[in-house]
Amino acid sequence: MTKRIFRSILCVSVAVLAAILIITLGVVYGYVNVQQRSELRDEAVYLAPGVEADGAEYLRKLEQTEKRITLVDPDGTVLYDSVEDPAAMENHAQRQEIHEALTLGKGKSARYSDTLAQETLYYALRLTDGSVLRVSDIPYSVWLMVLQVLQPVAGTLWKLRGLVQNLYRYREGGGTQVYLYRLIQLFTNAHCSFL
Repeated sequence: MTKRIFRSILCVSVAVLAAILIITLGVVYGYVNVQQRSELRDEAVYLAPGVEADGAEYLRKLEQTEKRITLVDPDGTVLYDSVEDPAAMENHAQRQEIHEALTLGKGKSARYSDTLAQETLYYALRLTDGSVLRVSDIPYSVWLMVLQVLQPVAGTLWKLRGLVQNLYRYREGGGTQVYLYRLIQLFTNAHCSFL
C-alpha cells in the first residue's frame, strides 16, 4: 500500500516537474530570442557611424566577431561580408531584411541562409549614403536549451532516487530516531551537493 501511494505521488511529481519545465523553456526561449534580436540591432547601430565614416574599410579593420556582418550597396551588390567573399555572392536587393531597410530604414528577418546552410536571424540598417549594414547570427536552438535545463534536473532526480532507496533501507534497519536522523542527513547532503 505504501509503495503504491509513493508511486502515485512520484508520478504526479514528475508530471508537474515536466509541465514546469515546458512552461519555463517556452518563456526562456522567447526571452532569449528577443534578447538576441536586440543584440543584433544594437550591434548594427554601434557599427553604423564607423561604416558611414570609412565604409567597408572600417569593417575590414575589425577583429573577428561572433556575428556575421555584411555591407550592401543600394543596388544590392555586396561590398563586404565577414564570412564569404563578396565577389562570389549574389545580389542581395531582394532579401527581405535588405529590401525593408532600403524602403523603411531598417529591416529584420529570420530565414534559412544558403551561405551558412542553417536558420539565421538578420537585422539590417540603412546608412546615410543609402547602403545597408546587415548583422546576422544563428538563433539559439530549443534542443540545446532543453539539454542545458535537463542536465541539473537529471542530476536532482538521480540524487532523489538514491535518497528514496536509502530511506527504505534505513527504515527497515533502525528505529524511528535513527530513521529521522538519516533522513535529515540524506536530505541535507542531497540538497547541499547542488549548491
